[in-house]
Amino acid sequence: MNYAIVGTFMLSVATLGGWLIVRYRDASKLKQVKWALFVLYFWILNFLQLIILALVHFLQR
Repeated sequence: MNYAIVGTFMLSVATLGGWLIVRYRDASKLKQVKWALFVLYFWILNFLQLIILALVHFLQR
């Protein structure tokens, strides 16, 4: 599988997921706090995806 496609998919999922979590979970926060939480959720989602993809890759071998 092409690494660029996987990376684009991971970036899209993390960005959309972080934005949706901040929008619906933390609606009453200040704008600066929302940005900080978005960055936090973005990186958490990225690392979760990396862990899952590493496990899938390991189990396929």
